[in-house]
Amino acid sequence: MMELLDLAIKESEALGVKEVLVSYRFIRKLRAEVENNEVTRANQSVEKRIAITVIVGKRLATAVTTIASREEVLRAVQTAVSMAKASKPNKYWSELPDPKPLPNIRKLYDKNLALLSAGELAEMAWESVDAALGFDERISVSDGLVELVVSERALATSKGFRGEERGTLIWGYLSAVAREHGEVGSFSFSIEASRELKIDFAELGRKVAKLAIESLGAKPVETFEGTLIMDPDVAWTFFSTLSSAYKADNVWKGSSPLAGKIGESIASKNLTIIDDGTMEGGTFSSIFDEEGSPRRKTLVLNKGVLERYISNTYVGNILDIEATGNAASLLDVAPTNIVVSPGDMSDEELLESVKRGIYIRRFSGDMRFQDGVVSGVAKQAFYIENGELKFPVRECMISSNLYDMLKNISGVGRKVKKRLNVYTPTIRVEKVKVIGK
Repeated sequence: MMELLDLAIKESEALGVKEVLVSYRFIRKLRAEVENNEVTRANQSVEKRIAITVIVGKRLATAVTTIASREEVLRAVQTAVSMAKASKPNKYWSELPDPKPLPNIRKLYDKNLALLSAGELAEMAWESVDAALGFDERISVSDGLVELVVSERALATSKGFRGEERGTLIWGYLSAVAREHGEVGSFSFSIEASRELKIDFAELGRKVAKLAIESLGAKPVETFEGTLIMDPDVAWTFFSTLSSAYKADNVWKGSSPLAGKIGESIASKNLTIIDDGTMEGGTFSSIFDEEGSPRRKTLVLNKGVLERYISNTYVGNILDIEATGNAASLLDVAPTNIVVSPGDMSDEELLESVKRGIYIRRFSGDMRFQDGVVSGVAKQAFYIENGELKFPVRECMISSNLYDMLKNISGVGRKVKKRLNVYTPTIRVEKVKVIGK
């Protein structure tokens, strides 16, 4: 495949193009879908594409072909060059990055995982469904999914970068609900992901069933301001939202409140966040990003102090900051593995000092990085009083601000859990408004 990428660069340069980036991606997906206590379908899809980006006098254009042949690549080069010449210059464009040594990252590809069939994925989905239904007769499985992604990618630039890698990822989720004497509990949800064939889907089913049963007997609560304890399933959404605020492209465009705050304390001293694209077996790990820069480990937030933004070369040059290996494309930025450093508190210790609060496992609503608005329904929630979980809560509203919540973090659990690309412990936050019914 690298021969076709080299051909695209050579042909582009022959047409007078000074800068070229060519990428190849092959993705095979197998999936088994769950609905209403049944595995309803299993299917496979295959995607193959070569994208050729040329820069002609600060004019950028990309042409894509799904046919990996010499003729189609040459045709795509001609198309890209024609589009670039007809485009407006991007006055902020500087240049492609120079090649740098790439990291060696283990456990990104599992050959046994790559060989799984759609039928075997369906069996895994049935394992989770059967385990959930067998846990308790009051359980119904609403929906779920098991998906396998097998990928190959290659990237080459006119600056001399050449990189190839392959990967595997299996992930799945399940949602269930418990019913008893006419009462319908809060829907439970859990998700697992791995680069290797290591997920226990039966355990996933049992976990979801247990969570659903625990939500029965919900009671209303009055409106109050108190402590919020976020389960990793909720902290996952919280820190994913926050990551958009420290993306350098959002900082540059003016949509992030964190602009100009490098070196400032923006959160509790309990909070440290790392963007780690080099994590062994990390869900979003890879050896290079979409511009050919090496993935790296970046300290974003250190004991509450904002250390740096994550960036690609394009925005890094505009803001005069270092690129961090976070290019989602030549112009866009994206996080990799978001790692929240563990604290020193057990789950019991996080609870014991709470006079009045709520523990939530699911959140449905708005979390916005642009203005920090956090507003939505707390689901799978439990009322806390004097350090004890008292009872499940009938759905109530949570109202706060993300940036205030960062400063009001009073406790961080010691056990980190993975939720797709977010690795986070349980988080305790003070001064959160709970709106009851």
